Amino acid sequence: MKKLFYFILLVTMVSSCKDEPILGPSGTVTLNLHAKYAGQPLKLDQAYPIGTSQIKFNQFNFFISNVTLLESETEDETDLMEVSLANFAANDEPSYTFRTVPAVKYRGIKISIGVPSGLNKSSVQNYGAGHPLKQAFDSHFWDDGNSFFFMKMAGTYGTPPAESPFELYPAKNSNFKTVTLLKTFTLDDGQTLDINLSIDVLKLLQDADNQPIDFTNPANLSTYNPANDNLSALLMGNFATALEVE
Repeated sequence: MKKLFYFILLVTMVSSCKDEPILGPSGTVTLNLHAKYAGQPLKLDQAYPIGTSQIKFNQFNFFISNVTLLESETEDETDLMEVSLANFAANDEPSYTFRTVPAVKYRGIKISIGVPSGLNKSSVQNYGAGHPLKQAFDSHFWDDGNSFFFMKMAGTYGTPPAESPFELYPAKNSNFKTVTLLKTFTLDDGQTLDINLSIDVLKLLQDADNQPIDFTNPANLSTYNPANDNLSALLMGNFATALEVE
């Protein structure tokens, strides 16, 4: 069974959740997302080592969806969020606050990366005013692929002046991923609980042998121009190890 409640998003207002408050003890949950590179805070436009070369990022964002808390003593899941674009632009880190969350013991959090297939529509008219997908449609919907870009990671690879731009924009319903992160925490009545999730970009950029993706191969510099389904699948699959609860 899933429980729904009122919430306020500090970054993006999600308008499609039902206004059905939970009765009983409740508290506030703040979900904080942190981008890292090799365990250190990620800073845009800063050079980082990768293999024998270097890499810079000028854009990093991805959709999170179907975010739920898993109760410890029951099979219940508490819904927090339907969908939102987690954007690390200008080195800001997304933070979301949810109010009236049931005050119980939890065993983890479940989060999906990408836009659920039922919302992955090809017309902006499918979304109401203020909906996160309406706001992101112009920048993130890929007409040729008939899908939102689930992640946008862009920058340059190589040492100046021999730098090559890259655009890693995986999309399509087949690449939608759900990750379950197990960690015990308790929300007390009337209190606030911070949940910190980190995403390590270097782990996203590893191949099947846990080595950095070979960006000297031009085919690995883009996932959509031309399309590179294998690379898209690899990147999205890597969220299972790159995303952690602190």
